[in-house]
Amino acid sequence: MTIKNKYIILAAGFWLGGILMLLLGSVLKDQSWAGTLFTIGILGQAAGFSLFGFAIMKGAFNKKE
Repeated sequence: MTIKNKYIILAAGFWLGGILMLLLGSVLKDQSWAGTLFTIGILGQAAGFSLFGFAIMKGAFNKKE
């Protein structure tokens, strides 16, 4: 497994974890800590997208000689 693939797998994990937290927060919206789940979900998705962008840029600017 290459470094680029590790970053993409990590990005997918953060993104899917963020989706799961958002869904869990929407199901439990009557609870007082639902806002925390929404916040963690949004931050997880942001981390996933940033890691995905990093993997794309690393692949694009990697010089192959």
